[in-house]
Amino acid sequence: MKRRVNLSDVAAAANVSAGTVSNVLNTPERVRQTTRDRVYQAMRDLGYRQGGFVFPADPSTEQIGVASGNEDLPLLVSVGYISVDMIARIGVMPHRNDRVTADQISKRLGGPAANVAVAAAALGSPFGLEVELATAIGRDADSLWALEQLARLGVRAHAVRSPFRERLSRCIVIIEENGGRTKINEPLDLDRENLISHLPSNRVRRRSHLHFEGYHATAMMPAVSSLRDRGWSISTQDTGLPRQYSTPEGFRSLLSALDTVFINRRTAYRILGQQLPSEQLANAMADFLVETGNPSCQVVLTLGMDGAAVFPGQAARQVQRATAPSVQIVDGTGAGDGFVGAYLAQWLHEENADRAAARACVAASLVMTAEGAQGRQSSTAEIEDCLKEQAV
Repeated sequence: MKRRVNLSDVAAAANVSAGTVSNVLNTPERVRQTTRDRVYQAMRDLGYRQGGFVFPADPSTEQIGVASGNEDLPLLVSVGYISVDMIARIGVMPHRNDRVTADQISKRLGGPAANVAVAAAALGSPFGLEVELATAIGRDADSLWALEQLARLGVRAHAVRSPFRERLSRCIVIIEENGGRTKINEPLDLDRENLISHLPSNRVRRRSHLHFEGYHATAMMPAVSSLRDRGWSISTQDTGLPRQYSTPEGFRSLLSALDTVFINRRTAYRILGQQLPSEQLANAMADFLVETGNPSCQVVLTLGMDGAAVFPGQAARQVQRATAPSVQIVDGTGAGDGFVGAYLAQWLHEENADRAAARACVAASLVMTAEGAQGRQSSTAEIEDCLKEQAV
């Protein structure tokens, strides 16, 4: 039987005393950052566990994209929410003052920005990226757990600010038997000044892309021009997007400033002022973009089980359509984020829009086959296998 790793083993591997290891676990502020990093790395290498999770290093205070990995790969920085999702499965949503018992309540990692980052990192070769998440991370057990999970999934997290009460944001997800979902999340407002201070001030040396969720559009839009001057490409999605950007004029302001905008069917309805079937909706969006003057910004319209439509910048009439495979849905949480992450990973490698959208549709569909927004992540090889089966 394999002997359990203890503090002495960690101390020997990190070349420190057992007392230092104990301080790292209990009073980390008393230990220098470099020493803490050595101890945390030794814990990972040895598989040391306490309280059910591996203790990661503290949230990084380094600049985003600086001295953090392989500069031969494109860099994707996802900005916004990370949360602990508490998922409750019930028969039907109760009436006011009712009490129901859930089939189960599980804890998962979620948040749109984190979901995008994880999905992008999962794709792997030939669409490998260096992926970073800029968000608010505390120092509670959930924050440490989240950092470790992200690291295992290939995402480096940067705490650009401390969240409320120094703990990770929480989200309650209620899933009904008919597939209906209700989500309640805590507010998380990232300060653009804090974020910009974490970005390199000089022009980027490699292809670098910043993606922010709609929740932070108001904060991020004033910084877009300066970021683009430094060589960043920028995108957003409509998760949490303020209604001001879902009007024709508001949407045009996004198109004039960004490189890519991801919207879903409901947002398209608001922009166009009418509800249409998928094919007609795609055609109507193409007409809107042509009337706008064929903006250089790429628009990606997700259509749920009807797949997606991509409108290349300055060629809105050349709509690229992709279909979604039929899957057994377990939980639809995070499917849209999965699409965004998978698409961006390919776009940063200059993949054709039609192929990128086809793979992204598969990635989004596979997300729905497991519980939690990050319960199922797919590599390019897995997606290609699914596309072959779909073709047959």
